[in-house]
Amino acid sequence: LKEKQTELAAWEVRAKTELAACESTRGDLDANLAMANQELAVFRQAAEARQRKLDELQKQEENLRTRLSQELTDKNVEIEQLRGQLSVRMLDKIVFRSGSADILPQGMVVLDKLAEAIKGGTDTIRVEGHSDDTPISAKLIAKYPSNWELSAARASRVARYFENEHGIDPRRLESLGFSRHRPVAPNDTTENRQRNRRVEIVLKPAVETEAAPAATEGK
Repeated sequence: LKEKQTELAAWEVRAKTELAACESTRGDLDANLAMANQELAVFRQAAEARQRKLDELQKQEENLRTRLSQELTDKNVEIEQLRGQLSVRMLDKIVFRSGSADILPQGMVVLDKLAEAIKGGTDTIRVEGHSDDTPISAKLIAKYPSNWELSAARASRVARYFENEHGIDPRRLESLGFSRHRPVAPNDTTENRQRNRRVEIVLKPAVETEAAPAATEGK
């Protein structure tokens, strides 16, 4: 009987040890499960945010297509959605006079439609000027020494038009000139060169920025 009692006590100790190990393992599994659920919740939130942004882009694109329906039919304007950004590409012939940064009346009509569609948002509005590889003519070289200056002047002119004529917050506006260095087609035909001479309005999701320091009145 004593031998059986001793054997039973040993089994009891072993069973308690194994139970403690199981409980410890279960605790680890519960902790891992809780962490996995937290990560899953984060992934779901990110996926939902991406879907909301995608839905917003889709609505924005539909709104732009509705407002610019005639220009899209004429193939003078293209709308593209890429990497969470919306881009409106306009051929320079409908916006500017040849070799000039002055906006044509028909260009103002297009820009007015575009401005009305985007003025109420929070996206950063990046205005890009692009050219083909044709050098600046001799009669324009004094004003625009190269396509760098012309493309930058056109971009800044559109940005200024958005600010002055439509009251778009200038802090939302960016103006860049890329000259001939970002073509959308090879510069090997008249039609392709025309496609490369363009202004693009890129809508970038707003990001938080630090407030600008207050200007000092004197030194």
